[in-house]
Amino acid sequence: MIRCGAPPAPDQRDLSKMIPIKPAGQCGLKSRQAGLSKRFTSNLYTRHAVDRSTWRMAKLFSRRTFLALSTTLSASAVLMGSWRGTATVAAEAPSYGAQVGDVTPTRAVVWARGQSDGRLVVDYSTSPRFERVQTRRGPLVNAATDYTGSLDLAGLQPGTEYYYQVRFVPTGKPVLPPARPRATGRFRTAPRAENAAPLRFVWVADMCGQGWGRNPELEIATVDGRTVKGGYVIFDVIRPLKPDFAIFCGDMVYSDNACPPTQEIPAVVGGGTWINDPPKDFVAVSLEEFRENWKYNLGDEKFRAFLAQTPIYVQWDDHEVTNNWYPGEVLTAEPYNGIGADALAERSRQAFFEYNPIRGERIYRAYGWGKLMEMFLLDERSFRGGNDRNTQPELLAMLGPEQLQWLKERLKASRSTWKVIATHDPLSIVTGGEGDYDAWSQNNSQVLGREQELADLLKFIKDEDIRNVVWITADVHFPAAIHYDPARAVYQDFNPFWEFVIGPIHAGAFGPSSDFPLDGSFGPRYEFNIFPAEANLPPPNNQYFGAIDIDARGALTARIYKITGEVVYEKTLSPV
Repeated sequence: MIRCGAPPAPDQRDLSKMIPIKPAGQCGLKSRQAGLSKRFTSNLYTRHAVDRSTWRMAKLFSRRTFLALSTTLSASAVLMGSWRGTATVAAEAPSYGAQVGDVTPTRAVVWARGQSDGRLVVDYSTSPRFERVQTRRGPLVNAATDYTGSLDLAGLQPGTEYYYQVRFVPTGKPVLPPARPRATGRFRTAPRAENAAPLRFVWVADMCGQGWGRNPELEIATVDGRTVKGGYVIFDVIRPLKPDFAIFCGDMVYSDNACPPTQEIPAVVGGGTWINDPPKDFVAVSLEEFRENWKYNLGDEKFRAFLAQTPIYVQWDDHEVTNNWYPGEVLTAEPYNGIGADALAERSRQAFFEYNPIRGERIYRAYGWGKLMEMFLLDERSFRGGNDRNTQPELLAMLGPEQLQWLKERLKASRSTWKVIATHDPLSIVTGGEGDYDAWSQNNSQVLGREQELADLLKFIKDEDIRNVVWITADVHFPAAIHYDPARAVYQDFNPFWEFVIGPIHAGAFGPSSDFPLDGSFGPRYEFNIFPAEANLPPPNNQYFGAIDIDARGALTARIYKITGEVVYEKTLSPV
């Protein structure tokens, strides 16, 4: 899976001169080096202004320093030895580990990034000792794809554990079976469609936001007695749960937020200084900068260890591009200076597909996991109407007609017990405000704008007798469980259902509840929520992820976990 687009060359910055950008402590940060266009240029300077109420910072590292720090975190090289008398050929190891995604009963997408021109090669086996190893040649990688590549493995066995390693063979060299294969990861294929195998998955979102980046001094004590320190600690808490897979519900990078070397921790949680090491000294505008946001997060060893053991299904939300963006928007604030959101989204989308193990060219898609569950991953960014027009009586798109029709058809055709819809925007929590209604709802007593699309979908689910539909989501940076009931609703032509909200996993925590009212159109009621004492609290304060277990009888249990591994909410639903 190779996509074109040559990256700009890195620059060498003189940091003795600086120009201000806005602080990273706001969710809607729109700040970047003035005058930056599609690629970096030499002698470009940047600094962050002081936000007197929260933080001060020192000079930022140069972009070249950031790149150097990232690449030092790469895995050690794997050597390919002789094979039946053939001379030894050195093979590069991936520079940011490996990932597996979009797993089916017989297929899995394997992703990696090389360090130079070469061919992606995947060795895999059902044995951790790599007995009866199989080797598959993948695509050639080069600068056009930032040396990333994916290989869609086919012909796998359903419900089977696989062990794999990824290597890059230099261009022009033979692809030989490895002399000493070493597993760099594992994954389990989905069960057959008729198999009612129990399952567990997690969902996460909101990572490296509001300037809270990779802090080597961040430390937590887990509920099982461990001490976890440094970086994205939450992944060392999730990994022992051994989920079959994870759903990334968007905002897994914050392309519109810089991570300064330091920023002040609010006094309400003890004060002190947060350290970002390495820092991230830019807001993304160019393709290369969007790529570097993914590299920044993949530089974390705990995140890479999680990815090596857990297949993923990935969505995007707004911060992969910029805060609350929509198609057709013109971004007038610094650092965008009149760039269209469509152009920015095109660059972000290319980086998104380059840096994730995703099949095909579409973000919305559906995958089953045996008889018990099918997941429906939505794209609520690419086809939406303007955020400034969500209060009109006319229908306003969130999914768009094509995606909405696809979702209806897939839901109707599904034979799975549970239908889990992953939406990266909650259904009734109002975000934004006048002129910038980013969510489905807008805190109005009428069914307006995007809510009409949702009403159409909910009515379809009822009319077609589609049962056991559960929604999972994130985006708002606090956890919640919301029950929807037509008896409480303005619009009543639907069946009751549940929505579970998580996040952030490593970003600023937000609230209180007055900032996030529930729109009453579909009869929502908070059954659970936790709001922080103050907005934009850093990790480990108020950080949450979600997990769903479905047992062999079909009972679904949703749990919301704190960053320490403590379960703060649990709800079991029986299928009907």
